[in-house]
Amino acid sequence: MKTPETHRFLPLLILSALLPVFLQAQELPPDHPISLYRQGMEYRRIGDFYRALELFRAATRKNPAYFDPIFASAELFFQLEEYDEALKMVDAALRLSRTDSAARVLKARILVGMGKFKEASDLYTNLLREEPNNTEARLGKAELDLALGKNRNATLEYLDTLQRFPDNRRALLSLGVLLSQQGNVQEAETYFDAALRYHSDNPLVHYLVGEYYFRQRKYDLAVERAKTALSIKPDYPEAHQLLGWISFQQGDYSEAYSRMDRLLSLNRSNPLGFYLKALSALRLGRKDEGITLLRSLVTLAPEDEVARITLEDSLKEHLPVEDNLRKTYAQYHFDRGDKFHDRNLFQRALEEYRRGLQIDPYSKRGRLAYAEIQQKIGFPGYAYNSLEFLKKQNLADRTAGEQLEILTSILSDRPAQRWQYDQFINRKPTLSLSLFVDLSSGALQHGFSELFLARYLADLLIGIPSIQILAPPMAVHTFGEAFQEARQRGTDYFIFLSFGETAREFSIQGDLFLSRTGGKIETFSVYRTGNDRVQNALLQVSSLIKGKLPLRGELLKREFERALVGLGSADGVKKGDKFLILPAQAISLKNDSIGFVYSPKEILGTFTVTDVDDLLCEGTVVKEGFFDRINPGDAVIPYEEQKPKGEPSPSPTPPPSALMLYKKILRIQ
Repeated sequence: MKTPETHRFLPLLILSALLPVFLQAQELPPDHPISLYRQGMEYRRIGDFYRALELFRAATRKNPAYFDPIFASAELFFQLEEYDEALKMVDAALRLSRTDSAARVLKARILVGMGKFKEASDLYTNLLREEPNNTEARLGKAELDLALGKNRNATLEYLDTLQRFPDNRRALLSLGVLLSQQGNVQEAETYFDAALRYHSDNPLVHYLVGEYYFRQRKYDLAVERAKTALSIKPDYPEAHQLLGWISFQQGDYSEAYSRMDRLLSLNRSNPLGFYLKALSALRLGRKDEGITLLRSLVTLAPEDEVARITLEDSLKEHLPVEDNLRKTYAQYHFDRGDKFHDRNLFQRALEEYRRGLQIDPYSKRGRLAYAEIQQKIGFPGYAYNSLEFLKKQNLADRTAGEQLEILTSILSDRPAQRWQYDQFINRKPTLSLSLFVDLSSGALQHGFSELFLARYLADLLIGIPSIQILAPPMAVHTFGEAFQEARQRGTDYFIFLSFGETAREFSIQGDLFLSRTGGKIETFSVYRTGNDRVQNALLQVSSLIKGKLPLRGELLKREFERALVGLGSADGVKKGDKFLILPAQAISLKNDSIGFVYSPKEILGTFTVTDVDDLLCEGTVVKEGFFDRINPGDAVIPYEEQKPKGEPSPSPTPPPSALMLYKKILRIQ
């Protein structure tokens, strides 16, 4: 029979028996798999993911059946958004432990990141059927709902988690971010306050709450949270970045500049630190330093499209057209244009040459290449105009002179020459646009880059002959500001833009409104990943806008039954197209859709195209009724209701706003 003393003594016996095992575990050699794994976890804790991965690989080489480093590698690759590698590693972990819940949840999260939503959904369904109280699976399912734009479902998952675990950090912060994104500010603050109450020692909590206050323009509170995050974790780069943003937003560019110096002292190659430091220098009037910093950033990260766009815009704004730096950075686009040209990607080549010429308008190489590509895609008028510019600037060489002679012959029997009408000087745009950037939505990794991106889009739109941009893009915080400004400008339409950017994705969402009434006409959204994602997204948006806007021309000249109209092949007009002719004041834009409103009684006649030029077309006029009331200055619109052209907005994939919200919440670990 065991006495009470025996019961008290038994744990001591067990402990003494296990002590050598504990000591042995502590004294493992440095190259033992367990030691390597522990070292890797320590590097992971301090944020050195690459060193951690190296140690996890070393542990796995020593013991290929060691689950922990394989699973940890999968987690890190997931955090680095290397989803293919993460999937490979988590599958390897599951081969060692098929029913491991954490690995199954991670695999589902990876599949969501890869856009394989159906596979991820099936995994979550099966796992939650087996383990209905698995909190990580429920939070992962909420991430899937967010990526699909099912915000209500995600909200319910987070609320259900908080009913069971009121202090769950991921649920509290995710719900706060989600609600703030939806404009439910008071509710969002409730959950942020709870996160601060339960997790006051966590720097991420303070940072996210500070970021929220920054978006709400409560700058003092944002500063307090960011500084608290730094008091817990002094080398927290995101908190330094947030303090820099706050200072920049408040106009304290010196403090923003100094803060970025502190950030760069932690990591000299931090591109976002370079970027905001450069913008701060530009705002302080130190244009040479700002441009030098942007040049350094483009050298450091050649794939950083936003930095390059900002640099090019700064060169155009601050340096004279003959400056050698402008020539240097224009050369980049001419080289890219040549590469696209060699691959017969003529439209992409054209856009590169156009961009290069915006930076260096007097480039002989650029003008010749631009003229050649225009001629190849069927616009000899544009080609001639480009070479004529070189001639007027005394920059034309023998090659340019020979090309001008050839083009003069080609153009001699086209409408512009027959009617003696300079299509590039006298043909005017027929629709005006205003561009506004919505600062209250969207989230950009490159803080304060919105206007640079909007200006790039404006530069693309200026290349569409029917569109006129009356003023540079403007940043606003509310729709009302944009509506009021657009009405005062008197533009036909205005576009309300928001941008989203992470390290690997870029998105644009735009709402097209009628300036007269503020009525929404159309919404378009574009999401891109991979190389050239920013440029590709902006190009697609310009194509969408061109395809959506209604076509309207002006009757420029008339001789009996023949007439010249200000629409050409660059507008998509071709021989045989038929148009209605109406008094210019008799038509107006529709309030709720693309198109025109007019009374059939106002129709003066029809115009049928018989020949086209780049920006003009010639055709025959047939009057409506007994009296001939058709005169120059009348409006010409498509005979049939115009169908939208261009690429449709992607519909099978979730909207960019959903994917960006998902990415933001994904940071919450």
